[in-house]
Amino acid sequence: MKKIFIAAFTLTVMFCVHSHAQHGTSSPYSLTGLGELDNKTYGLSSGMAGTGVGSYIPGILNISNPAAIAIDSLSFLFDVSLSGNFSQYSTVARNEYATNANVRKVAFGARILPKLSVAMGMLPYSNVQYRIQTDAYVEGSNEKYDIYYTGTGGLSRMFLTGSYKILKNWNIGANFSYIFGRINRTEAISSHSVKTSSDVNKLLADFGLMYHKNINTSTLISAGLTYAYQTEIKMKNFTSYSMTGKTETNTSSYTSLPQALGGGFSLQHIKGHSFRTLSIDYKFNNWGSIKSPDSKMKYTDSHKVSIGGSMIPNYRTPRNYFQKIQYQLGAYYEKTNMIINGNALHEAGITAGMVFSLKNNYTQLFLSGDFGRKSGNNLISENFVRITFGVTMNQQWFMKWFYD
Repeated sequence: MKKIFIAAFTLTVMFCVHSHAQHGTSSPYSLTGLGELDNKTYGLSSGMAGTGVGSYIPGILNISNPAAIAIDSLSFLFDVSLSGNFSQYSTVARNEYATNANVRKVAFGARILPKLSVAMGMLPYSNVQYRIQTDAYVEGSNEKYDIYYTGTGGLSRMFLTGSYKILKNWNIGANFSYIFGRINRTEAISSHSVKTSSDVNKLLADFGLMYHKNINTSTLISAGLTYAYQTEIKMKNFTSYSMTGKTETNTSSYTSLPQALGGGFSLQHIKGHSFRTLSIDYKFNNWGSIKSPDSKMKYTDSHKVSIGGSMIPNYRTPRNYFQKIQYQLGAYYEKTNMIINGNALHEAGITAGMVFSLKNNYTQLFLSGDFGRKSGNNLISENFVRITFGVTMNQQWFMKWFYD
């Protein structure tokens, strides 16, 4: 137990120190607003396209739905994930490549009351990392000049989630998040530049509902809903001008996060000695109600569908270690929230993963790959590979051993 707490504390400190120095994206689509929002859970379901809104699996820190967390009274859960991205950005004229890696998730969970399970931790919330060069004509002539746009930084999220069992087959949940961080953006022409640093601090909340029922001794079905209300975000800005040396402080700008809905369904089934899972998620964000800060881009409602499945060939009496590995596969499609110069941006991908059980299934290692593409007519295409590695430890508390 002492080792677990020391490791957890160390990783949390590392996450806090490096969360603003490291980036989870190099995408030009992080140009506006709060940057590219990171809606991944980086958990055991990564290989199943991140599905989890409707998944009820006791002993797993499933933060896709705050009502899905269910921990027995003897367990303390610790979950940490790392992720690395390799991306290729393509236009008609050229290709560029980018790589990045960082700690993505640190989380803890336990049951504190007979019907109340809680989890807390940190995740990335948004990422900003881009460098764009374009040109424009000098007014009244045929001469051009170069304009450079650069951005760095992003936001982190601390969360506290509680799930309460209201009836035998029903759970409700609430998730409270504190997002914070700094976003730096610079526009430069020749030797002159304007740099704006924006600080963000905001408390958010979202809610969940979960239904789960054993149809028989071998089949469990579950379904879930999530909801988040529209929120206005205040950005405290500090702007400096290289030409005059002037600095403006304490100016404010505003952006918003839209109302969001999610729904999911999951089926867990035992057939012989094998254990199988099928999960489907749908997520909707009402971005169409939000005004874009960029005249060349407008927001539109986003829709995302994810489907994932897993199988353990023989979880009861495995003849070898490979039969107790959980094998995962998934796919997803998203109509994103961006329309740029009249062209919609889409994202699609497939995922695969494996979960390895150690120490009588109390420790699980997971490894997953996400192979995806963002694209649209006359837009920059992004092909990416995301590799996620993590560990979930289930420490048993208050157990009295009869034999040592």
